[in-house]
Amino acid sequence: MRKIAEILFKVLLVAFLTCGTLLVLGQILGIILQKGELIILSAEWFKNPTIILSALFSLVGFSLNYLPKRNDAKEQDSSMYGG
Repeated sequence: MRKIAEILFKVLLVAFLTCGTLLVLGQILGIILQKGELIILSAEWFKNPTIILSALFSLVGFSLNYLPKRNDAKEQDSSMYGG
């Protein structure tokens, strides 16, 4: 379960950073080209997905603190059986 959560965390983090970068680059391009509508469109397209992705990867990252590490799980199993 932890391995799946770690992979999901990494995928969501990359997606969040990509979406946030596209948001900022679109706004910078709008400033350079002096096109206000490009700034507004960039925010409309990327703001909500960026916020949602950041919330999801934060929740997965928070839950990773409560999932046992692989070494801890093996130690618990061996201590339960007297090994």
